[in-house]
Formats: sequence, structure tokens, C-alpha cells
Amino acid sequence: MRRLVLLTAVAVLAIAGVAYAVTDTVTYSTKLSHKGTPSTKKPANLSYTGILHIDTNPAGSQPETAPTTTVYYSKAIKNNAKYFPSCSKAEIDGQPAIPQKCRKAIIGSGTAKALAGTPGQPAAQAIHSNLTVTAMNGTNGKFIMLILNAPPGGVQIQNRVVPGAIVIHASGQYGSLTRFQVPKDLQEPVPGIKVALTDFNVKIPATKTVTVKGKKISYLQVTSCKNKLPAKAIANFVDASTGRSKTVTSPQTSAKC
Repeated sequence: MRRLVLLTAVAVLAIAGVAYAVTDTVTYSTKLSHKGTPSTKKPANLSYTGILHIDTNPAGSQPETAPTTTVYYSKAIKNNAKYFPSCSKAEIDGQPAIPQKCRKAIIGSGTAKALAGTPGQPAAQAIHSNLTVTAMNGTNGKFIMLILNAPPGGVQIQNRVVPGAIVIHASGQYGSLTRFQVPKDLQEPVPGIKVALTDFNVKIPATKTVTVKGKKISYLQVTSCKNKLPAKAIANFVDASTGRSKTVTSPQTSAKC
């Protein structure tokens, strides 16, 4: 089913839901690894793990929904998406299974977590879902797809796609970014019930490669590891009280590669 379905118990919560004042927090970190000494002329294949956590201050409440989250990558990270096999969002989103022809476009995997209920309520009162994530190269390498699946019970999600548009040019110490957009029916599956995607832990390994001009290259490569590589995430939340957009930027982090 393309439409997100919730248990009847969650629908009851929607009727009784009350908006609370919420202060959202965002943290983002990376784990990087490669072999050899990289350079601009000879970039090294890079294993990249992105870890996003959305919470509240004080902790322990359901965050507000974030329709858009943007992840920034160091200038030393090279994106090779255009060389990899790809599939369209329509071939995956809400389908009962990933088509066989799209399996070559898979570039990574991981986990995620979701809370469904009312922003600001104690997280213990929300419906919790532990999700699996499959990362796939989108059409012509112009975007990445995070494909979400949940086990039975709670929020039911089957091959739902969170697309992330790839922007090769960023500013300052960042060379590129990915702007993830959560579909509206994943933000609010039924009136009054909000879904907060609170955690992502996704790895794109260096072992997944394609051959270009006789060389095996990974989805991401690194051109220099002389310094720690910076990273950050910016989430755009919907204020539960006013409906307005508000932006929260994670503390800048860095990691050795």
C-alpha cells in the first residue's frame, strides 16, 4: 500500500492529541574509512556511515516533524552517483518488493527509528517503530533514495522512499549536500497524528563499486585525509503550535578517514 496505515489505537490518540511547546535538537556524525593515500588525481574509495539523531530539550519527548533534512559533506568527498546503476522512485515507492532490475542500484543499508503521536508528548506514549533502510541510487544519480520498511504493528511502512536530491556545489568547507524530503503522508499519515523520524544510521560501503576507465570506484571517494573531515545536518521542522517552519542546525562535527 502506498498510504501509510496506523493502528486504530493511534487514531484514538489523534482525537485526544494536544500540541506542546517543543525545543527540537539535531546531532549528526560520521564514520569514515579508506585504504591508501588519497589525492585529487587518485581518490580513494570511501566507506561512509551517516548517523542522524533528532531529539528534544529536555530529552524524552516526541520531536516535531521535520519535512526536510539537509546533510553536508566535506569538499574532500567526491560523489560518483552518475556512474552507478539507478532506478526511479516510482519503481520502488510503496511497491510490495524491490524489482530485481533495481537491486544493482542498491548502494548501502542501515536502520532508522520513528515516533508517531503528538509532538511534545512523552516519547513513551508514542508509537515506536524500528525501521530498516536500504539506500539506492536514484534516476541518473541525481538523488539518493532511503527506502524504509517496518515490521508488522505500529506504523506500517512498506518500501516507502525518502528521496534526497544531490547538490554537488555547497559553500564554505562543504563541497556537496543531500536534501532529503519526507513524503507528506509519512509526516502525517492520518489527521492529527505526526510522525518524527528520529534516527538514521546508514552505511555506504567502499566495497560496492563500478568500473570506470578500468578502475573500480565506490559511490563516495575521498581526495584528501590530511585533516578531519567536517559534517553537519540542518533540519526544517514544522512548529506544532503555529504551523510555521523553523530550522535547527546540528553542532559541526568532524571525523578521521
